[in-house]
Amino acid sequence: MRNSGAFTGAVRGREPAADAAGTADAEQTAGGPPRAWRRLGRPVVSAVTTSAVGLVVIELVVLVVWGTDTSSSAGPDTAARVGADLWLLAHGATIHLPGGTVDFLPVGLALLPLLAATTAAHRLATGNLERLPPARGLRPAGLRPSSLRPGRSARAGTPPPWRALGRDVALVAVTQTVFVLLVALVVSAPAARPDLLTVVVGALSFSVTGASVGALSGYGALRSVWRALPGMVRVPVTAAFTSFTALLGASAFGVALVLAATLPEIAAADRGLGTGVVGGVGLAAVQLAVLPNLVIWALAYTLGPGFGTGGGFVRPDAVHPAMLPDLPVFAALPPGPLPRPGWLVLALVPVVAGIMLAVSVRRCAGQISHRRRLAAVLAAAGLSGVLMMFTAHLSAGRLGDASGRFGPTGWSVGLAAAGELAVVGVVVCCLAEMVARRAGQPFEVGSVRSASLKRRLHSSSAWGDRASRRHS
Repeated sequence: MRNSGAFTGAVRGREPAADAAGTADAEQTAGGPPRAWRRLGRPVVSAVTTSAVGLVVIELVVLVVWGTDTSSSAGPDTAARVGADLWLLAHGATIHLPGGTVDFLPVGLALLPLLAATTAAHRLATGNLERLPPARGLRPAGLRPSSLRPGRSARAGTPPPWRALGRDVALVAVTQTVFVLLVALVVSAPAARPDLLTVVVGALSFSVTGASVGALSGYGALRSVWRALPGMVRVPVTAAFTSFTALLGASAFGVALVLAATLPEIAAADRGLGTGVVGGVGLAAVQLAVLPNLVIWALAYTLGPGFGTGGGFVRPDAVHPAMLPDLPVFAALPPGPLPRPGWLVLALVPVVAGIMLAVSVRRCAGQISHRRRLAAVLAAAGLSGVLMMFTAHLSAGRLGDASGRFGPTGWSVGLAAAGELAVVGVVVCCLAEMVARRAGQPFEVGSVRSASLKRRLHSSSAWGDRASRRHS
């Protein structure tokens, strides 16, 4: 009888605050958990637990590799500290070593803090949704909370409770940031000293981002928030994410092809390290963690600016690699400049992404003027450039040597992506407008064939009329 107070309060016309308080008092009288534990203790424990899962996974892999390496002279405390440092790097922290600074973010490991924050906030918001009063319009009066599924028809089109959402995001973000900061303080040592400012900023950024998505999803308000945005914002954002996804997908496909073609060189480099079976598993885990970085680097190479390799660089027109980390996957780097026919293959990637951008704008914008459609295409191309700049910047960093950074330069990759997508998108949009004006009707995706068929039918009917007049 958990909802008896809420139901009778709605029937008798009591205030929402009194109804919620009566429900809480009834739960506490019935022997339920204390209110302080439900509102603060349980969410804090959940946030810490979900964040600690990633730390445990990384520590387990590192300790297994250390335990099977008979040639290692390091102790278990050193191995545990290495695992904690990797976990801190996944949160965007900077580690100061005696030989230099490491601020390289493994994008594959960066998914761990995002998933932790999203899971904790979604769980918290789902639990709070059941305790919201019916008068707020968040759930019908008299309906059991267990029968409500967040994001379903009972919440369709309902705006989120912004105060509760902000409280949930702040609770999860602050809790997980404090936990990451405590871990950094515990593992700090002269051999590897985390920079506390980057620890706080990085952990807070990942936690706020993941918690915002998780809380909106928990309250079932992702769709309503998206629909609340004006059309002049939704259209460029949708087109930008479409082209950005197309760029990443094409780059991932190209990386897969290159890895398959250079598999003998990668296997030879792996055998040269002599890591053994378990060490090879650990090495493979490290390479999987940096594989998304390589996809972003390949995209920077495709767009033209290329990426740095410490003191060297890799571009389509020139390759000057410096000392690379001992990872077999780096054997797949191009040995020299790209032949001229390969440039045509690289040019297909931004062309296809630009076409998808223009098509997305035309599908989402509806019946608007050509000038406003061009403005939406340019805005989407600029936003795609910003996304590409941010992604390229995250994928680059230093690996202990002061000679240079590994990875692309964010601003150059962002400018190249925005410029190439804008040129292709504007050309495609103008061609579509020309076809639409010649057909005498507004252009829509898939209407070129129907317009051509109508012109053929019109011309054939006109020819038939002229032939009948001649015979008459």
